[in-house]
Amino acid sequence: MDCVIKHISHPYPEALAMAHRDHAILTGSPVMEQPWWYEDTSNGLRYHDLFACVGWPSEAGDRTPGLPGYVAIVAVIRPKEADDNEQYDAVDAKFLLIEEYQHREVPLLLDTMLSMREKYGFGIKRGLLDVWLGDPRRFSTAVALRNEGLAKDLGSRVGIVIAPPDDLYAPDIFDIYLRSLTACLITNRIRLYFQRSSILKTRLKSFKRDDPAVLAAGGLVHSLLLRTMWMGQIGDTIFNVEEKR
Repeated sequence: MDCVIKHISHPYPEALAMAHRDHAILTGSPVMEQPWWYEDTSNGLRYHDLFACVGWPSEAGDRTPGLPGYVAIVAVIRPKEADDNEQYDAVDAKFLLIEEYQHREVPLLLDTMLSMREKYGFGIKRGLLDVWLGDPRRFSTAVALRNEGLAKDLGSRVGIVIAPPDDLYAPDIFDIYLRSLTACLITNRIRLYFQRSSILKTRLKSFKRDDPAVLAAGGLVHSLLLRTMWMGQIGDTIFNVEEKR
């Protein structure tokens, strides 16, 4: 699948990074905007960064097949006017759900995870879509077997890596993730935007407890809100703006 993401670095990345760092120190912020971003060639939008999530299918019961699993890519939007707006604060960036898929069969979810990450820039810069936030305990054998095949064909560095989102093991995790999602959907304070026909939007409306789509997207949004994962830390002193695999 053709990649639609282009990595863009500022003409003077080190100088810009130091300016962002100085501003963060002056304002008491622990994070700073990165001196690079991405452009989506399919729609012209710019992103600070992109992140991936997975929610595994729910368990089937005697009378129900269970809810489909869910995978998605969420982009952190970088407005085009950010270059000329000194008041722009990337900490308050908005999120866009740019691609999603649902299915009950894990092999098809894994296939889609691979095609999605290739489409949205996996490999063009270190760290981009290297990790899917989700439950690493479930279907770990299926993931390991798929990674074995990938290692034989493409090398050991291209495996699917699943990492837990923040607070995954809390007893009331569904409620926590649902609140993080709905907090981004409050009228006049919307921070998470959907595509026109969104799987997640539909599944939120048809509310079912422990829905894998809500757990996946909610876990990602929850982690983004807690850690501003698209921002750099002011303690970083080395900026590898052109680093590739």
